[in-house]
Amino acid sequence: MAMDRINGSPMHRPTGVDKFLGTAQNKPGNKAESGSEAKGNNIAQAKPADTMEISDAAHRLVDLRKAVDTGREAINAMPETREDKIALAKKRLEQGYYNSSQVRDDIAAKLGSVFSHMDEL
Repeated sequence: MAMDRINGSPMHRPTGVDKFLGTAQNKPGNKAESGSEAKGNNIAQAKPADTMEISDAAHRLVDLRKAVDTGREAINAMPETREDKIALAKKRLEQGYYNSSQVRDDIAAKLGSVFSHMDEL
């Protein structure tokens, strides 16, 4: 991929043919040869300043990466097993909580919601 423009100004390096024909001095961004410059056949060029822009998509990716890293840190900070959750599950299992129709209906509704949104992922 060749670059032919920087900051909207055409990049042009005078070639031997341009110097011979005298067309290089008429190009935008080039100064006309003065007496001292003409002696060495050097053409003074106005060099545009280099600039760089970072796209909005790249900014969003950086923000997303930070969010993912923060989430990973939070997950890694959590204990491997959560004793309070295990105790609650054991208690509910002993009481028959998970065998109730209300729990089955709630789980079915949540699974149905997940499956209906699979196309969006």
